[in-house]
Amino acid sequence: MKKVFLFIFCLLSIGLSVAQVGINTKVPFSGSVLHIDGAGDNTSASSVTVAQASNDVMIDAKGNVGVGTVAPSAKLHIVTTVATPAMRIADGTQGLNKILRTDANGNASWVTAPTTDGAIYNITGSTTTSYPNGTYSLLKAIPINNTGNFLVTIRWWGVSSSMNAAKQTSAVFHVLQSSSSGNTWSADSPNVQDQVEYYVMPPGDTGRFCFSTSLFARVVAGTYLKVYIRVAIGGPWVIGTASAGSETLNPSIVIYRV
Repeated sequence: MKKVFLFIFCLLSIGLSVAQVGINTKVPFSGSVLHIDGAGDNTSASSVTVAQASNDVMIDAKGNVGVGTVAPSAKLHIVTTVATPAMRIADGTQGLNKILRTDANGNASWVTAPTTDGAIYNITGSTTTSYPNGTYSLLKAIPINNTGNFLVTIRWWGVSSSMNAAKQTSAVFHVLQSSSSGNTWSADSPNVQDQVEYYVMPPGDTGRFCFSTSLFARVVAGTYLKVYIRVAIGGPWVIGTASAGSETLNPSIVIYRV
């Protein structure tokens, strides 16, 4: 019992009397609270070479931890060489070319890097198609086989014979996820993930115009990525007037999984 008491007393005495703790060194670096000199090669409390610091670990008065450096400038500051990686996490999820991803709480794990898929969908038919003002019209329902984030680019080519007083016409495009492939706007509307209203001023009296715009949606496998259009000003918007079946003279939708 006396030995235990003496041991505790010694620990308390050390804690009260020593401001720095040095392990494997007689000269803990100035400003450190805990300094571990792995190779025991430090000879000065104020000057440490790069080679000497390479095997050191220290905690300074700010609580910063330095590995391979005695002057940490972040909560964890690692200095190393290409031959010795700064970090290795082997938790069973690691693998070649994987990337480190965190959840909402910052818990990290290795995941397979996403692949980029791309596809183009042409909106053509045997006749002209008219999208009237104020109506939610389904442009395309695209089946999704792989869950992911999708960039949706709409490339439009069409005409409109009716504009407002400022010679403008506009339409709103919506993208969303849906379990069905049909035009079910009333059921789909709460699922809109992105939308954009595009204004155009057709040149001259032809009413023809073209443009590109992009939207974003996250869609899970086994569902559909839907693109809707609603003409908001002027209209209707008509496609197929130059050539109903030509892919280059009608709108197209390009999607990328990113």
